[in-house]
Amino acid sequence: MKAESVRFEQVTKRFGSVVAVNRFTLRVQPGEFMVLVGPSGCGKTTVLRMLAGLEDPTEGEIYIGERLVNDVSPRDRDIAMVFQSYALYPHMRVYDNIAFGLRLRELKSVFWQLTHWSEARIIRQRIDERVRQVARMLEIEGLLHRLPKELSGGQRQRVALARAIVRQPKVFLMDEPLSNLDAKLRDQTRAELKKLQERLGITTIYVTHDQKEAMTLGTRIAVMKDGVLQQVGTPEEVYFQPANSFVATFIGAPPMNLLQAQVVAHGGAPALRLGTLTVPLLHAHQQILRSRMGQTVLVGIRPHDLYTERTAPADALLSEPLPTLVDVVEPHGDRYDVHLVLDSARLIAQLSAREKVCEGQMLPIRFHLEYLHLFDLATGEALRP
Repeated sequence: MKAESVRFEQVTKRFGSVVAVNRFTLRVQPGEFMVLVGPSGCGKTTVLRMLAGLEDPTEGEIYIGERLVNDVSPRDRDIAMVFQSYALYPHMRVYDNIAFGLRLRELKSVFWQLTHWSEARIIRQRIDERVRQVARMLEIEGLLHRLPKELSGGQRQRVALARAIVRQPKVFLMDEPLSNLDAKLRDQTRAELKKLQERLGITTIYVTHDQKEAMTLGTRIAVMKDGVLQQVGTPEEVYFQPANSFVATFIGAPPMNLLQAQVVAHGGAPALRLGTLTVPLLHAHQQILRSRMGQTVLVGIRPHDLYTERTAPADALLSEPLPTLVDVVEPHGDRYDVHLVLDSARLIAQLSAREKVCEGQMLPIRFHLEYLHLFDLATGEALRP
């Protein structure tokens, strides 16, 4: 089973006057697990459908390996798809659902030639071996005699995966395949899917709107918005170095806090004014903002980088305490998501459940200055040295 690279070169897809995908360029390495993530309607499923051949690109080129596939039939692209709906044949048992595609591909030409019955028997045996091998891999060997209606949601999902894997394609395409599962089963199946892809080494492109799913599954993540690719990187790169304010707030739960602040002079160096409060900056951030004196920028900080006096690490570079009002407290077992009001701005802090806080109390909060993010107010682009 040979994995192939996938390339999109300046691909655009229009539906009438609507631009669903705009100048999309992405390169997926052989054997990579690439996740396309973004809100509903951002164009990620359209990208997948163009790669599968179910939609034709309006402009641009799509390659599987070194082969341009714009005009290649879907059946000749050597890909396998797993959908949100399992699309199992209800009248076929699990064994036949898994074997169906192989039978069509490998036996069809033989049956049309009546002189090749012995060859057909050999192919049937080979298909049987592959079906049972994949069933063992996905731990559904005991379900091969059942009908889809006799299976749970998780079992049906495994059958859909088995039907794709047994074909030994060059590329897997997965369109939100876990969204119909309950939360516990989704977490379990997600871990199994990641291990399975690593074992098989097949190039996989996975579409989801769930940023947690993207972060846990992807070798790399491609974040989309309004048909435009926003950022491509490892989960760590996208989380810790977002390219713009959209990526910063879309990746991460709770999302990154974004506050408007004016760049002012403080002790001869740039600082940030949040309402009536002035926050001095570290040297690296001062260098970024030196040419923006008097301008307003967006300041981003993750909820887990906000501290109270009790939770502040001794060696962290922190701001002076900023007076906030506790508006809402959301318990999550080991932690609280605490919604705060700072002057007229709102933000969320993640605090340990051992830090007792109550709605309506004043709570001094300190920013971890090393982990501040700065963005252009007009474009949302990250400001870097």
